[in-house]
Amino acid sequence: MKYLKLIIMKPLEGYLHLTAWLIFAWLYFQIILSATALFCIPSLFSFYFFEFNTALNIVYGASGLGFIVGIWWAENIRKTHGIITFHAYLLSTPEIEGWRDRYGNVIKKR
Repeated sequence: MKYLKLIIMKPLEGYLHLTAWLIFAWLYFQIILSATALFCIPSLFSFYFFEFNTALNIVYGASGLGFIVGIWWAENIRKTHGIITFHAYLLSTPEIEGWRDRYGNVIKKR
């Protein structure tokens, strides 16, 4: 019976670990991608002022710089807050759930 439980549980545990890792990696990549987009979008205006090849090099440079800044930003968030906690804070609705102090306790109105 012990071996049967082991045969059933190990693939399930592996699946759950893989899913958790993929979710973490995707949230990490979202932070990097947002910084890259913030650097890349304003550089698109260079197509109005420069010829095509020069403007394309400016966009490539800005997106590369944004990617590097995004990695730095994501690592900073991972070390200070945590990736999951950061995204949970972004998705929170304190108007519905109630405002919380730094320890996670709901603040009551006085």
